[in-house]
Amino acid sequence: MYHIKNDKRAQASSELICAGLLACMKEKPFARITITDVQHASTVSRSTFYRNFDCLEDVLALLCDRGFQAVFTEYNALPPERRGSLAKAVFQYWFHNSAVLEALVQIHRTDILFDSLRRSSGLIEALQPMADDPARFDYFVAIITSSMIGVLTVWVEHGKTETEDQMVQKLTSAFIEMAILELPG
Repeated sequence: MYHIKNDKRAQASSELICAGLLACMKEKPFARITITDVQHASTVSRSTFYRNFDCLEDVLALLCDRGFQAVFTEYNALPPERRGSLAKAVFQYWFHNSAVLEALVQIHRTDILFDSLRRSSGLIEALQPMADDPARFDYFVAIITSSMIGVLTVWVEHGKTETEDQMVQKLTSAFIEMAILELPG
């Protein structure tokens, strides 16, 4: 996991490392990127990298956490009548920031995306009306999170051909089809 101290220097170093990784991902697949590559692209020392991250996957985790935080901060800041589809807001973000998503799919680490979305305080805030029943809330978040990650993964595997609206429609259709199955409950 990443462990970035809450001081300006550590924050600046983590920003450089994130930017360095994203730059490297434009040149070659994530699986072929080394810490040395990121070190050179970010201009930070190896010890600075390890002070903030244990491995390159941790940088992806930080980028996921920041991405979901940005989506939910923007979504939750809108008045409820102007919010629209939360799923569409998430898809829009990942459509415009797909390099991290593609890397996670390529290295079979969508669990990082899943964990990031589940622990997002913004998701919890957006779904607050359900929070009165903790067990129901946990299951609902698990279903939504798994579905969203699954849809995003398939989107990447199929070459990212669908639009955000088409992805929301596919997710909606999948939930309708699940209801038709008349699962217990």
